[in-house]
Amino acid sequence: MELTLLGTGCPKVDYRRFGPANLVSTKKSKILIDCGSGVTQRLHQAKVFSADIDALFLTHLHSDHVVDLYQLIISSWHSYRTKPWKVYGPKGTKIFVKKIMDAWKQERTQRIKYEARSSTKAFNIQVKEFKSLGKILIKDIMVEYFEVDHKPVKYAYGFNFLHKNKKLTISGDTRPCENVMKYGQLADLLLHEVFID
Repeated sequence: MELTLLGTGCPKVDYRRFGPANLVSTKKSKILIDCGSGVTQRLHQAKVFSADIDALFLTHLHSDHVVDLYQLIISSWHSYRTKPWKVYGPKGTKIFVKKIMDAWKQERTQRIKYEARSSTKAFNIQVKEFKSLGKILIKDIMVEYFEVDHKPVKYAYGFNFLHKNKKLTISGDTRPCENVMKYGQLADLLLHEVFID
């Protein structure tokens, strides 16, 4: 299991850093965590096709973590993605995704008609919203999600990625909180997000 930091930036502009995004991968699986600004460029630099991403997990719905969602979707279609997107996120993700897709519907319809690509499955977005705690299997990676404290955001999550007796914990945006300490126990690697202005 490998962790690739695609972006470590924040809402404040910094030309040296892209927006928040991480990739957890094995030989069989590719899971994207968040889709901040520049995520498609960073995936390209890492030689990963957006068409091959198995799932997108969102830590929370702050703009800096989700601003390139539509770019990711449209880019995957241009990369000949032939499977639906699986998006997992906090309460509100279904409405957020629907509004984004609706906002670009006319432009997307025009592209589909003009470019006449073989598949439009990349635009089939299957959204599942988190409960307070749970597990989701993505091919050979078990993902455990848990709530974190990112006030004033009501719904924010951290993740454990489990593969072949290895554990990777990603905190998501959070202040010190019990759940990161609880669920991050015995992690082989902990990625803890910090923002200081």
